[in-house]
Parts: sequence; structure tokens; C-alpha cells
Amino acid sequence: MTDSTRHLVLEMSIGMFLYTLILGILAAVFHGGLERMGFSLLPVLLGLFCGFLADVFMLIHMAHITERAAASMDESYANKTTVVQSMIRRVVFIAALFFLGSRPQIDAVAMIIGALGLKAGALLQPIVHKAFPQSSIKEEDIMEERRTVYGNDKNSDEPSGT
Repeated sequence: MTDSTRHLVLEMSIGMFLYTLILGILAAVFHGGLERMGFSLLPVLLGLFCGFLADVFMLIHMAHITERAAASMDESYANKTTVVQSMIRRVVFIAALFFLGSRPQIDAVAMIIGALGLKAGALLQPIVHKAFPQSSIKEEDIMEERRTVYGNDKNSDEPSGT
């Protein structure tokens, strides 16, 4: 993976962790209500954490497949690859959900809710991006990477029509 993609994955992972942390805190605060509904606190927290781990693995896989498809420069290959890999990700997640959800120590519903953190991570990424300094990634590095991948035209970074 390129440095900019790694940085994006890290920012999204921080957002996903914040989502999971907030849900875990809410579960701890309202543990009395959870127990009245038949949910124990520890399985709910473990389910949220397993959902977070599934999100991280799915995000890394998506980033890797997206870069591989973009590097191929072949539209039909990219389309087939992303569709097939997306289906594989879903099947693996559902298998993990059935396997882990059948254990009494992990709540399957909480795992599904925790897996929704991928959406929250995408929504929180701009906030995380602004909140943390970017000493490792500079705009010049990104532009140089684009020139290397898409051609060495120095004017290609300028908006057209000027």
C-alpha cells in the first residue's frame, strides 16, 4: 500500500475505534437496561470489539484490492476483481459472525452493530484528518506519487480551464 493509503486507513481506523469506544461506554452506562433485556455487558463489549476487528481487516483488504485494481489500468479486470473480492469479504464476515456469534461469550447483535463502524470511520475520517498533524504525509509527496503513477506532466495537477 502507498503511504497516503496507509495514512487514510489509519485515520479511518481511529474513527472506527472512536465509534466502538462510544458504543462501549454507552453499553457500560446503560448496562442495567441491557441486562433487563437479556444482554450481559461482557458479551456485548466483546461483540463490539470483534465487530471493530472485522472492520479493520475489511478496510485493509478493501484498500489493498482498490490499489491493485487501480494499478491494473484495466477496467474489466478492476470491475471483476472488486466485485469478487467484495463477495469474498461478505462471506468471510458472515462465516465469522456465525462462528463467533454461536459462542455465549460474544453477542452476535453487538458484533453486527460494531461492524457498522466502517461507515462511522468513513464519516469521521475528515474530522480525524484535521485533528491530527500530518508530519509524515505532505501534499508535495502526494502530487509526486500521482505524477509517478499517472504520468510526469507537471501541469496535470492544475485545474483545467485556467
